[in-house]
Amino acid sequence: MLIFVVLGNRINDDGSMSELMSVRMKITLSAIEKFRPDKIILSGGVANSNVDVSEARMMYDYLKVHGVAEEIMVMEDKSMTTKQNAEFSVPIAFGLGATELLLITSPEHMNRKFLNPIKLFKKQLSRHTKIMLRTYCGN
Repeated sequence: MLIFVVLGNRINDDGSMSELMSVRMKITLSAIEKFRPDKIILSGGVANSNVDVSEARMMYDYLKVHGVAEEIMVMEDKSMTTKQNAEFSVPIAFGLGATELLLITSPEHMNRKFLNPIKLFKKQLSRHTKIMLRTYCGN
């Protein structure tokens, strides 16, 4: 079972989607068309105290407007960091029966050295050896 984990980005103070989150949503739409996931975990809590909406909810609403079926989307809306994205999303993916996890974020996030999402997800997946990790940041 192919499950996406889409990493959010801090929402702007005015409640609008950040440029990075917008990029990640476009990447996600491309990935949905290309890979046809069984489920999509949208990962991100309320990282901006000026806004009372989680990153997961904003991504859910965006994808719903763009025709993604509600029944394949799952919100992980507690994480505040990339480390927590991994800690909270991997058990959800395992519970959903994932055999393959496709981590989706923007290129600069995927390639950063500090709190690298690939390393953080690999660490969490080491407890779930039957789940293969792949990444996608466009193309």
